[in-house]
Amino acid sequence: MFSIDYKVTISDINYGGHMGNERALLLFQQARIDLFKKLGLEEINIGDGIGTIQKDAHVYYKGEVYLGDSLRIIIKKLEMKKATINFIYSVEKKCGKIVLEGSTTIVSFDYKNKKVSKFPEKFLKNLENIFK
Repeated sequence: MFSIDYKVTISDINYGGHMGNERALLLFQQARIDLFKKLGLEEINIGDGIGTIQKDAHVYYKGEVYLGDSLRIIIKKLEMKKATINFIYSVEKKCGKIVLEGSTTIVSFDYKNKKVSKFPEKFLKNLENIFK
């Protein structure tokens, strides 16, 4: 498990007075960015000149989020497969109420040659160590 804290700002709020639906994917991405940063990496460079690209995403809305809410974005687990990694997320308010759940699937991508590639072994091992 890996988590980060997030404070809802005015740019997260839509005309309905609550967090816009598109923000969920940004919260998920921020958690991934911070996880990679913890490993000394970036989404654009996870080792061996390889980056990541998002292949798929799912969001399940469980409750409303408002300006000023304190959230915890949790990467609950990873499902590592041969060519993809599926990140499973949960977002909860400070009180523990889950407001979002979802997943994103990433593949490794060689941006120089513009093609899907293998995940670097060191990257996979570092992720496995965090999610044991």
